Amino acid sequence: MRSDIPNTVYKLHTRSPEALWGVSAQSIYLSLCDIVDDQPMPHYLELHHKTTILRTNDERDPDEVALAHRFLHTEFGLITDSGSLTDRGRLILGADEPVAAVRLAAAERLERIQHFLREFDALDADRLPREEFETLTQNSYDAEFIAPLLCSLGFIDLYPEGIVLNQNMIHDTLDRIKQDANYKLTAVGLVDALTDIETPTLIAQVTSHLVQADISVDQIEQTDLLDALTTRGRGRRRTPIEDIEDAISDTKADAQAEATTLQTALGLSGNVASRFAISVDAEDVAIALSTYDPKTSDIEFVLDLLTTVHAHPEANEVALEPLTDTLELNQYDLYQVLSTIPGVNCNIQKNILIEFESIPEATGTDRYEERRQELFNEIHTRRSWCDSLDTSPQETTQVRETVIESLLSQIDEDVVKPIYFVYTLPDTLGKERMDRYVGDQPQLRRERAHLNRWKDRRRDDSRRFTEMTDRLFTRGQKHDLEERIVRIMTPYDDDTFSEYTSQLRSLLRDGYELRLLTRHTKQKWEWERLRDNLLGDLDENREKVTIRTYSRYKQYQRITSNTDESDLAEFGVHAKIQIIGHASEGAALLGSANFMENSYKWNPECGIYTENMNFVAAGIEFFDHVWKLSEVDEVDLSNLQEIPRRSFYPSYYT
Repeated sequence: MRSDIPNTVYKLHTRSPEALWGVSAQSIYLSLCDIVDDQPMPHYLELHHKTTILRTNDERDPDEVALAHRFLHTEFGLITDSGSLTDRGRLILGADEPVAAVRLAAAERLERIQHFLREFDALDADRLPREEFETLTQNSYDAEFIAPLLCSLGFIDLYPEGIVLNQNMIHDTLDRIKQDANYKLTAVGLVDALTDIETPTLIAQVTSHLVQADISVDQIEQTDLLDALTTRGRGRRRTPIEDIEDAISDTKADAQAEATTLQTALGLSGNVASRFAISVDAEDVAIALSTYDPKTSDIEFVLDLLTTVHAHPEANEVALEPLTDTLELNQYDLYQVLSTIPGVNCNIQKNILIEFESIPEATGTDRYEERRQELFNEIHTRRSWCDSLDTSPQETTQVRETVIESLLSQIDEDVVKPIYFVYTLPDTLGKERMDRYVGDQPQLRRERAHLNRWKDRRRDDSRRFTEMTDRLFTRGQKHDLEERIVRIMTPYDDDTFSEYTSQLRSLLRDGYELRLLTRHTKQKWEWERLRDNLLGDLDENREKVTIRTYSRYKQYQRITSNTDESDLAEFGVHAKIQIIGHASEGAALLGSANFMENSYKWNPECGIYTENMNFVAAGIEFFDHVWKLSEVDEVDLSNLQEIPRRSFYPSYYT
């Protein structure tokens, strides 16, 4: 199956969460908007592309994203071979809920998506370990296309350690698919999507002409556009616009003919009802209505109707719809009820009138003016229908602006995380310390003046390393983070650790683990300083502290007593980064500063602090990779209490 999928799709694969970058139900809809408005593909898709960059701190080639969308249009059955919208694509564009419509189209068309959704729906949980999820995948097509696509469409969140299921969305989508609508409902959806006709009666009539079969108003009112998307076996069919235009034209002709018929009835057709010399009362009407559990008002309404026609036998053609609406009966049931009443002989004319050929005397109220007004209203309705039918079907984007607004609201509410430029300059050391530093040197006084002016003018998005280290550790104290790990990578350290041990002690007490990755090797005093400034103040929970060193030599595979230390050309950890928590909730601080006084208070240093998920995820991935490389050189903290009087080399070389 992989050979059927363009390489551009695989280039969009992201890792945590696993998804297709720049692909979502919203982006599929917006790319369809490009087609219908005859715009180059990235036009409406561009906003989605930009918001994805903001959300993921990543970017991809817009042309490759557009190519992937064209492929998905084909996979979901949204375009024809010539690139025009299919009926399914038209329905998505016309839907009030296009995002749900895209998901439904994808699930209906791709059997493997359905397979996964059914497996997920059967679970009594909203989370699944990654290894269990992988047992559901059959091949690379599942693992490398279907799985990230499920994530992009919002059915799941797919992480290396497991998945989170959107069970409500999964269940609703499967419920829709089970309906397996027929083409009549697809035609209903098309008329709704491609025209501005809103009256259910008119939609039913236009659709009836389109499919050459009766469509009732009840079917219209009980069907929404999403139901129409589940029609199977339609391939990539595109109903010609001309067929819909003809159906509208035929419906308009019907409405004009009905208006003429009603006008004739209003002007009196010349037919007169015969008066029967019998009388009916409430009991007779109640018997006729007995099957329908009649109310008193129903009985009175029928008595009034009979009384009116008996009093005005020339007005024997009565508008049908007001009667069926009041009695809540369909035409056939109304006819059956009236025909059961003694002395009533009637028939239905063109589904708009009921004509009485004979009528008994009844004990009701003459409502002649009301019946005449109803006829007039029905004529007016047909004329308004004719105005509504002066329309041409066209493919339009119904809620494009709403979808775009939703993308912007996601940015406002959720995805933008604070990001700060972080720095160190000797501008916060205090007057006494700066006075000692400057002394009577005029050049240093000028330097201090420059530093003070910069401090007063610096931007609000600049923060000091000391401030952001404090913020990072405090985040673990103030928030209930799910992953309780503090990762620190620094080549060198000094007493600065002692300034943060109270926070680290609090974090360890709350269940956090501290992983320190450093470069210390042969210098005994470096290890003594680390022991005294970090471990010396961590009197409890030391078992939650792990220290590893990553330092290697370019020339020696083994260090012996005869090795000349001056010949050792060293390389190792040089990165400086601090991370707390999981990518989705944590923070990262990185830059040029070691965990040392010079880096935090004196040297010009710079870096960045961010809570952006993808940025933090990348930092964690890098740290954990080097952490694994340094596993062999994990420091035994108990031995660190008795530092030997000799050089301390990595385990790789001893």
